[in-house]
Amino acid sequence: MSSWQPNGEYLLHVATLLKNSMSPNQEERSQAMEALKTFQLQSEFLNYLCYILIEGETNELLKSHLSLLDLQNNRATAGLLLKNTMLEEGSLTKGTHDIQYVKSNIIHGLYNSSNALVSNVTGIVITTLFSTYYRQHREDPQGIEMLSQLLELASNGNESSIKALSKIMEDSAQFFQLKWSGDIKPMDMLVSVFIRLTGDPASSPVIKSEAIKCLNNIVPLQSQSFIVKIDDFLNIIFNLAQSDENDLVRAQICVSFATILEFRPDKLIDHLSGIIHFMLHLIGSVLEEKVAIEACEFLHAFATNSQIPQHIVQPYVKDVVPVLLAKMVYNEETILALEVSNEDDAFEEDKDEDIRPVAPRIVKKRDGDADSEDEDADDSEVDTQWNLRKCSASTLDVLTNLLPGDVVNVAIPFLREHLTSERWYIREATVLALGAMAEGGVKYFDDQLPALVPFLVQQLKDSWAPVRKITCWTLSRFSPWILMDHTEFLIPVLEPIVNTLMDRKKDVQEAAISAVAVFIENCDSELIETLLYKELLSSFSKCFELYKKKNLIILYDAVGRLAEKCELDDMAMQTILPHLIAKWSSLSDNDKELWPLLECLSYVATSLGERFMPMAPEVYNRAYMILRQCVELDERSHQDPNIVVPEKDFVITSLDLIDGLVQGLGPQSEQLLFPQGNKNTLILNILIKCLHDPVHEVRQSAFALLGDIVYFHEPRLLANSLPEFLKLIAIEMVHNDDSDGVSALVNAIWCLGLIGERINLTDYIVDLSRLILDLFTTTSQILDKSVTENLAITIGRLGMTLPEVFSSGPFASDSVWSKWCLSVNDLESLEEKSSAYMGFIKIVNLTGYNVSITDETLKSILEGLAVNVDVTIFAQDIYALLMKYSDKIQILRLSQEAIALLQQFSSN
Repeated sequence: MSSWQPNGEYLLHVATLLKNSMSPNQEERSQAMEALKTFQLQSEFLNYLCYILIEGETNELLKSHLSLLDLQNNRATAGLLLKNTMLEEGSLTKGTHDIQYVKSNIIHGLYNSSNALVSNVTGIVITTLFSTYYRQHREDPQGIEMLSQLLELASNGNESSIKALSKIMEDSAQFFQLKWSGDIKPMDMLVSVFIRLTGDPASSPVIKSEAIKCLNNIVPLQSQSFIVKIDDFLNIIFNLAQSDENDLVRAQICVSFATILEFRPDKLIDHLSGIIHFMLHLIGSVLEEKVAIEACEFLHAFATNSQIPQHIVQPYVKDVVPVLLAKMVYNEETILALEVSNEDDAFEEDKDEDIRPVAPRIVKKRDGDADSEDEDADDSEVDTQWNLRKCSASTLDVLTNLLPGDVVNVAIPFLREHLTSERWYIREATVLALGAMAEGGVKYFDDQLPALVPFLVQQLKDSWAPVRKITCWTLSRFSPWILMDHTEFLIPVLEPIVNTLMDRKKDVQEAAISAVAVFIENCDSELIETLLYKELLSSFSKCFELYKKKNLIILYDAVGRLAEKCELDDMAMQTILPHLIAKWSSLSDNDKELWPLLECLSYVATSLGERFMPMAPEVYNRAYMILRQCVELDERSHQDPNIVVPEKDFVITSLDLIDGLVQGLGPQSEQLLFPQGNKNTLILNILIKCLHDPVHEVRQSAFALLGDIVYFHEPRLLANSLPEFLKLIAIEMVHNDDSDGVSALVNAIWCLGLIGERINLTDYIVDLSRLILDLFTTTSQILDKSVTENLAITIGRLGMTLPEVFSSGPFASDSVWSKWCLSVNDLESLEEKSSAYMGFIKIVNLTGYNVSITDETLKSILEGLAVNVDVTIFAQDIYALLMKYSDKIQILRLSQEAIALLQQFSSN
């Protein structure tokens, strides 16, 4: 135990500072916070905070100087500051603070549970102590001791301690499978106590529910400690499901069933009927929506679990679907709120708090997967909170994808009955249900859609805004059906939606512009250019005049999609661009509305190409200034913590806009970025700083811009900074194990290929090729398809000038060549596939007969060359390959394209 005692003068000083840090007077508050930051450097700082948290209302000195209310507030404030200080990097691990007193005494804050705020804050501090200190210092005996104390307190009915344990398990459960002080694996002890508390009739609902929550965090670990007791746990849960009607307990029971269904479905398969009817009972009857949501989440998990065959799910469709449909109707409270707010509001300004922050739609370079569009049923909602209605719609969606015929047969009679209901909220829920079923069920009510779609279009004129809103979304969900085989419906559907863009209700405008964006996304560019282009531009222009801030954000996205889909022309210059430039000029550099506007402008600049040139200098200079300012502030903040760093989206969108200018203007953009040639390469210095950024999306956009600079501009501009860029590419390739960073890794590899194609990398190629081949030939990790595709392209591009590097070593192997072909043969870009094959054929020819090439690999090479490759640019190399393997080629069974390729060369 720690014998530390506070110095009275210091104690009072810290307590006074804590009180003043909550002062309504801003100056007093700022001074107190600055003083606390200074005091934070003292090694005993955490001890004082802990003491005030625990003893803040009992210390006589503090009681004599502060009011009871101040003492109570100080305790919570001290606890939160203690937690935040512990979370700061290195604060506990570097030994800058004495934490012996904290470790020995913090648990005392849970003894008196009468002050719920203090108990909760103490629990948060204890959780932080485990996540920042104990799991790195498992040898410290006080970790096990504190765990035992928490379990003992929980066993004696202390609810604050079980809440602390559930937070600890949420953060650190996996670490309790390891050995702690005294060679103890805490998981055995934890599982036993949690199961006992769950099944103990004397446990309060809070103790029971939190104990189940603890076990729910253990289930995914598949720990032996739990597996041997899983049947005991299930018996208790089944009994509680039948007997316990407490909402906290019921919610956690639902989570338990869903978690066990995911990790051990074999344990539930014989009990599914009872469990599903239990969930349906909760969804249909329970008053607490959180419980109903958890029950519905189980049904969602049941329908999406790949380990459960369809025939197991099928018998429950007839019971599940009617309940889901019933719960897609707005609840009474929301119906009243919507009825009160049905009046027009299109001309009212948006309040800042009503505008959700919008992350930019990142421009991706070589990442093969397009951004997934958020087209789920919950997009149609008035609020942004996950609720039972949204969960029901989402579950109906996945269930329809799994068993479309069964769901449609049950649902359609219900829906047909309610489509023309006199109650608007029943009509609205029916339209929502149709939208939720659209993706999976479309072919099952294909014959009804020719009548249903015109009916839906009529609902765009409904007097109730929520009906008009959900109809826009549902019609957009049928866009694939319309665009694939029923284009006769395109104009009759899209024109009314476009008219709805000018709706008198802002919520409906939002749904309409979102629906138009989906149609643009799904449409062929030719269809847009011939049928829709002029009308869309004209309508977007009107929207710019009417829309307020919130819907402008979605309008920018729709304009960006149009620009991405087809080449904008002079009409776009006259109708859309003036609005964008006017908004651009009116917004301050720190306005978050700049994010979507910058993204939109990047697409527009790319699409307009040289037409954008008159605006380019002004747009570039501002984007560059925003980027430079953000990077400089970020740098300075490392020395001065008081500097507020702009959000990374400003950096990302500025990079993307500059990249859009480079793509649109091509070589003409060089004078923008490098006005004095290689005498002024400040943009490259900023790029280097961006490539050091820990945020993946910043590096992703920076690599994208670097690649386009290399592609469109003079290579000499990179002369001085090339070694640094190559080093940063290498770092990205070495640290490749974060799945969130795949797009940055892809762009780095793509960049390297472009550099190698345009700049002689002889001095660097040995180290770089080793990194590339280590990744490409790895068997120890599964790489994303876009990573292997770009590695293959880059090998080909480097092979154009330095084929000898790949003609021996790990790349000189039939199986690796086969993998290379598999990686590039589906490439759609003629330029990239041609470059890749040009280098690859040089490598194969140079390898001689050192590699025993199989018939299958040779066939892959020829069939790859035959499709989407400009063979004229390296015909001599291809001819050499054909001569080299002529005997083998004669016996191959080739595709028609490959045969045509051979004929082309035999006739020359």
